[in-house]
Amino acid sequence: MSEASSNPLLSLIKERGLIDDLQMDEVVQEQTRTGKPVSQILVDFQILDLDTQLQIIADHLGTEVVTLRDGELPEEIIKSIPAEYARMYQCVPVEVFGSAVRVAFADPFNLDLINDLGFVVGKEVQVVVADPAQVEKAIGRYYGEQTESFTEILKELGADVDLAKEAEEAAATDDATEMAGLADAVPIVKFVNLVLYQAVQDRASDIHFEPFEDEFKIRYRVDGALYEMTPPPKHLALPVISRLKVMANLNIA
Repeated sequence: MSEASSNPLLSLIKERGLIDDLQMDEVVQEQTRTGKPVSQILVDFQILDLDTQLQIIADHLGTEVVTLRDGELPEEIIKSIPAEYARMYQCVPVEVFGSAVRVAFADPFNLDLINDLGFVVGKEVQVVVADPAQVEKAIGRYYGEQTESFTEILKELGADVDLAKEAEEAAATDDATEMAGLADAVPIVKFVNLVLYQAVQDRASDIHFEPFEDEFKIRYRVDGALYEMTPPPKHLALPVISRLKVMANLNIA
């Protein structure tokens, strides 16, 4: 039951008496066996249709359900979230007003991801709920194929002289304030999120961030085998590790 209670959607429908303990266990077992999303399993098992699921999520979050397949979104709305962020955070903007943007996420429960997006785009992000399959299709329709590779982003970071200087100064002084500033730097947030996104896409079970004296390695495990990502510049080790500590609510010092 612990796995079931850790899934926010299952917890919500359980609170409303829409699923019993036996059904919850069956859903969790099927999800573990097949890797299918819980929402799809609920539909397949005829426990709860998708529209009802989306409305329950929207009610819980205090927002509304939107349909992405109707009509075309204006270009100015699409441009409010750059393509690389839309892909990385699996989201689509649906409305912009002032300094705020309403965004449909494939996973509207992930508050850390939502807050990170607001930070990197410099806007207040207001969540709306949509069919995750529609979100995925909308990303492909409005943003096309991915154009910026992991290697290209690494090159940009390696060429960032100011970031390298700040990282060296923070390492030399061991100053927690400087480390915190580096952890929240947009290039570092973008890089760490991309590493995590790539690992999820490749179905990695764990990620290894390994700072050595002369190099910084990042490896992730897939089906028991470790694969090494393109080595990032060594000076990124401190800000990247600091970013991970911030995300995990650990002491950054």
